[in-house]
Amino acid sequence: MQPVSSQTVGRRRRSHEIVELLEKAITSGEFKVGSQLPSEKILAERFGVGRPSVREALFLLQQQGLVDVTSGSRARVTAPTSSFLIGQLTGFVKRVAATGQGQSQMEQARLLFEAGVAWQAAQVATDEDIARLKKALDANVAAVGNIGEFIRTDVAFHYELNVITQNPIFAAVYDVLVEWLIDQRTMTIYMPDADRFSVRDHTSIYEAVAAHDPMRAFHEMGSHLRLISQLYHESKRLSAEILRDIARDVAERMDREKQNMWSGSLPSAPSQPRGTRGQQTKVKKIKDA
Repeated sequence: MQPVSSQTVGRRRRSHEIVELLEKAITSGEFKVGSQLPSEKILAERFGVGRPSVREALFLLQQQGLVDVTSGSRARVTAPTSSFLIGQLTGFVKRVAATGQGQSQMEQARLLFEAGVAWQAAQVATDEDIARLKKALDANVAAVGNIGEFIRTDVAFHYELNVITQNPIFAAVYDVLVEWLIDQRTMTIYMPDADRFSVRDHTSIYEAVAAHDPMRAFHEMGSHLRLISQLYHESKRLSAEILRDIARDVAERMDREKQNMWSGSLPSAPSQPRGTRGQQTKVKKIKDA
């Protein structure tokens, strides 16, 4: 292990500064994957901070997948796994999709990504790849009318295109998007004939890939995703309108029932206030006197 030099950090955001310095030490090779970091005491002396700041920095590094912290032993340097990175990116996608512009941004990203995947698949597909894609298409066709199975086979068809490219980065990106895709697909699939339109588009995409026509595959995928996007937004709009109409109808019906109830309980003519008749008789006697 190389000698530990003194690297005093500032007082502001100490743990974050320690994270940055340790990241540099790891990427530079000072601390290699699989090796243990110095103890918390030595790291605290190195950076001129207290051990709580070091402990917090190690926790942050563990969240990034750079170290493994086990109680009773020193932190060990680790390499982020693909599943860890996918999990991190999946959380990011969820946060983006939940923002005001998130849905349209996700749709733009998916359009460019999947159209590009279709292009690449059409270029490199082998006879075996085309046979697997046809099998995925047939399963999707057979699932028409079965919502749960159709969504599963829909996702599987798109995933098979990523497999054909033999690019693990594409497959990883699709894994990140898949939960968002299922949510969007679940919303659109309830629209009449939405599954049949998807099968029609999937068939066109398959034919373009089987013909090794990248430009056509790119166009067919783009057209398909724009259709899904429009169906999604129309479904959301119609759902909101229907729920708004239902809420208004219920409120109006309750108002009518309340008005009928109160109008039916009121007497036809106002009754004379209690004690008024006696007062009128007394006045009359005074006048007669």
